[in-house]
Amino acid sequence: MVKLLLIQPNYRNIYSYAGSKTATPIYPPLGLAYIAAVVREKGYEVKILEANAFDLNHEQIKEAIIKYNPDFVAMTGTSSMMDEITKLCAFLPENVKVIFGGIHASSMPDEVLRDYQRIDVLVRGEGEEAIIRIILGKPLKDILGVSYRDKKGKIIHNKDAPFIEDLDSLPFPARDLLPMHKYFSFEARRYPIDYIVSGRGCPYRCIFCADFITSGRKMRARSAENIIAEIKHLVDTYGTQEIDFQDDNFTLYPERVRKFCDLMIKTGLNKKIIWKVANGVRCDKLSLPMLKHMKKAGCYMLSLGIESGNQEILNKMRKAEKLEDIQNAAKWCREAGIESRGLFIFGLLGENRKTMLDTIRFAKSLPLDTATFHVCIPMPKTEYWNIIKREGQLLDVSWDKYTAYSEGAFKHGSVTPELMSEMQKRAYKEFYLRPEFIFRRFLRIRTAKDVKLTLKGGLEVLKFAGN
Repeated sequence: MVKLLLIQPNYRNIYSYAGSKTATPIYPPLGLAYIAAVVREKGYEVKILEANAFDLNHEQIKEAIIKYNPDFVAMTGTSSMMDEITKLCAFLPENVKVIFGGIHASSMPDEVLRDYQRIDVLVRGEGEEAIIRIILGKPLKDILGVSYRDKKGKIIHNKDAPFIEDLDSLPFPARDLLPMHKYFSFEARRYPIDYIVSGRGCPYRCIFCADFITSGRKMRARSAENIIAEIKHLVDTYGTQEIDFQDDNFTLYPERVRKFCDLMIKTGLNKKIIWKVANGVRCDKLSLPMLKHMKKAGCYMLSLGIESGNQEILNKMRKAEKLEDIQNAAKWCREAGIESRGLFIFGLLGENRKTMLDTIRFAKSLPLDTATFHVCIPMPKTEYWNIIKREGQLLDVSWDKYTAYSEGAFKHGSVTPELMSEMQKRAYKEFYLRPEFIFRRFLRIRTAKDVKLTLKGGLEVLKFAGN
């Protein structure tokens, strides 16, 4: 029987929240788990090597690959993980066919196949259907959405595969192949915690965002009933007590949100779990009635995709939101009793010191419970990436510098790595070290765990801002 090994690379030393490895969440590779579920449903043997959750070194990864002896190895990776992918490719057995997918593969297929000779097939976009055809042994020329080299070494890109329209048709991720006890979020209130993707794709056109490359310009949403079925499965099978929704557009369709909340309440699941949306929801898609209903259904926190506190910058990045939308969303979250976290970026198109200071002031003016401040990363083949290539400078840095807490990877206009880093540290210091914020934070302490998390979070912020 054909054996497929899916590898989640170890990114512990690449990503870090506010410069802290210990504060950085560890999320399950749901994309790989979806592929594993589809492959297994077709009758093939599959295993997930979770090098990240177990913090495996290269020797341990190599030993695990040799022990399993797969016919195919498939890996995924963002741009920031490509240096790690290089190291993994160096010791993959020669008799194994190597498949690579993910956002970097989809955005830079020519460069990947040129620079990574050990990669045999590259999957662009969604991977479920292409992987099946590859391990079935179908001719590569007949598989949509793949790139490869022909016998003469010429790089071939097949036509894009259509996106999966009916996400309800997919089996739930193969969580039994993952070490579910290893995943955590620094802000989680209850354990075991689990993660769900309720939709793919985004209809908006923010010039810095690369999600459309793998998921498309259309939001494909799972039905409320399908999401409820997955939550019930997680509660019954794993004793899950908290859910973290990982998609960016959870609130895009208000009717779906309403129906989901109705079912949470009707089934009594709102009494068994709490949930949050950790990725940034759009502020203009929120309303006070919606938020109150979400609260009743078990929602306790939302991340707001704010990005900038300057309207001109929001316009330039095509956010299609007003500062008033953001102010209303933060206010309504407070009124509904839902915690809010603001997500901000320094270094967007047209930024300078003044606009970045506007963002810091705006963040402090909002009734947010927490905030994160990132340096902008020019993701390959986004519109902002292309603008920087034409008008600015992409710096000659390693791929592992393409993270939100790195020194920066580009210059454009008044934006420099030094300015972004300075504003990032200043933002953390000014936002979190306000007396009113500290007082409000301590008023929320209810348990010994709250004390521990509050002190740990405060120390991490001080450490990062002081560097």
